[in-house]
Amino acid sequence: MKRKKLMALGMVLTMTAGILSGCGGQAGQEGNNDAVQQTEPADTAAGDSADTQTEGMAENVELTFWMQSYGSDPSVQREALDKLTAEFKEQTGITVNYVINDWNSANQKLTLACTGGEAPDVADIFFTRSFAEMSSEEAGLLEINDVVEEMGGENTWLAAGKDEACVDGNWYGIPWRFDTRVLLYNTEDFDNAGIAEPPKTWDELIACAQKLTQTDANGNITHAGLAWHADSGRYDQTWFSMLAQCGGEMMNADFTAFTFDSEEGRKSLQFLTDCVNVYNICSNSLDASYDSTTEFMAGNVSMVFGVPGETKNNILMNAPQMEGKFTSAPLPTATGTEKNAIAFSAPIAVMKSTQNPEAAKEWVKFFCNEENQLYLSQQLSLLNSNANVMKDPYFTDDEWLKAYSESAANSQSGDMPLTTWSQLDAFPDGPINTMCSQIVNGQDIDAAIKECMEKLDNIGY
Repeated sequence: MKRKKLMALGMVLTMTAGILSGCGGQAGQEGNNDAVQQTEPADTAAGDSADTQTEGMAENVELTFWMQSYGSDPSVQREALDKLTAEFKEQTGITVNYVINDWNSANQKLTLACTGGEAPDVADIFFTRSFAEMSSEEAGLLEINDVVEEMGGENTWLAAGKDEACVDGNWYGIPWRFDTRVLLYNTEDFDNAGIAEPPKTWDELIACAQKLTQTDANGNITHAGLAWHADSGRYDQTWFSMLAQCGGEMMNADFTAFTFDSEEGRKSLQFLTDCVNVYNICSNSLDASYDSTTEFMAGNVSMVFGVPGETKNNILMNAPQMEGKFTSAPLPTATGTEKNAIAFSAPIAVMKSTQNPEAAKEWVKFFCNEENQLYLSQQLSLLNSNANVMKDPYFTDDEWLKAYSESAANSQSGDMPLTTWSQLDAFPDGPINTMCSQIVNGQDIDAAIKECMEKLDNIGY
């Protein structure tokens, strides 16, 4: 498969809010957007966990740190950053001024920062390969292999974290936030149907959903046993998980060719459509107004396949009567032995244009150490790319979060590290999304795969 040249920078990273959310961001969070906060020294000494090798640095050094908005309450993120920047100032004498960027402006600002425009010293980024390849000698992402080694080497982070931060053997950031998907189910519905535990295989999922599904005299579903988390008819991420769950992968190891024109690709796509059109256990969510979590909260669905971590808070906020009546489990796989899900990650990067690269690296190491990453995960309701952080009892002992902890360790990358990925997987008309929708609507799988592969090649990767 031939590689094609980079497209115009304005097209390379065209993203929808849904794509940003899929990468772990929370699209639409307004918060303290584009607000700058300068911190002062803390009144008390900070902990001992941070690496503060700052000998020879001037104590009047100032850094600018760009970060996207996270969480439903902007004040929580500001409070967390105030705490960390104050502790860092106390330990190193370095001032970090943070800017919280709205997700709607983050892509444009980071693109400009990587191509010679206004740039911070350190940034919270996404789609690392794209930004790394558009970088020049003077601007863009700085290779920080030395920081990776100081922080324990590549095995410090989950596989999806490495896939996002490491490009052609070089690291352009330290992985931090993480996102994977699980099965949401109504425990009360399970009890009423005599189902003792969540399904671990696709066959078990079908059997559970058949017990839970109710239909009218014409066979129309009145209560669905299952729903894909494919709101507005977006099936791509649901299908990516299914592909992993039967041992398939989207691309080969060096990301030079798509590989889902395979037995695993056909099996996963067949499962996607059969649950809707053959087994009649899953509502067709091609209707743009369909929202699987809303249907679950309304009592119209018993299981939702592929929900993100913030779903629990969403349910408790909007349907408090559901408290104690739902939980999560790792997604079932074809035979119970494959990968559970796909995962997304993003790194904290140092920019080449910084006047203080060593100070910037110190901030990255401090921000990304295990203690601070656990703190941020708790404060911002995020999963984490650090393998040890995800083993903390905060994740492993919590009834809701433990499914995410298990899935994080048994997942494969969702977004492909390609410069044109945002076009290849664009919603609603990108080749991959079109293929999934066509198949759910009854098109022949082989024909749909062939058409998709041709379109992918025409766009280039």
